[in-house]
Amino acid sequence: MSYMEMFVALLAVILFASVSVMMNRAMLEQYDLLVNASAYLQASHLNHSILDEIDSKLFSKQLAFKNITTQYNTTRTLNLQHNGGTYNVQIAAAYSDSLGVPLTTPEVNMIYVRVRTTTTTAGLNQPVVMQRVYTKTHLNL
Repeated sequence: MSYMEMFVALLAVILFASVSVMMNRAMLEQYDLLVNASAYLQASHLNHSILDEIDSKLFSKQLAFKNITTQYNTTRTLNLQHNGGTYNVQIAAAYSDSLGVPLTTPEVNMIYVRVRTTTTTAGLNQPVVMQRVYTKTHLNL
């Protein structure tokens, strides 16, 4: 085997190795995107379920409007068996204005409460944050 044949064989090995490395890197990036998307969807579902829990309790009169800030300033840790993830949900409720901007000093007879949920887990690039502003009505006193 001449030097030229050895050089061509070496170039072929380098070409196939670099193609293999690029394919593996692309598959790893796709896997990371898939894990992040799956964790984002699950965290979004958890946030919605907590906000909907407050809605349903207010509607069924199991929760008084004035008790939202006392009962929903908490942290929940949820271990989901089907996907093997542990999700940390931080719930913060505060009196706010009509746009959801928290007030530094609550006024008398406040009619708006903002509830913000922040969920983190392994695989998420950034936490999932959702918020909802609840309005006091004659139905949820």
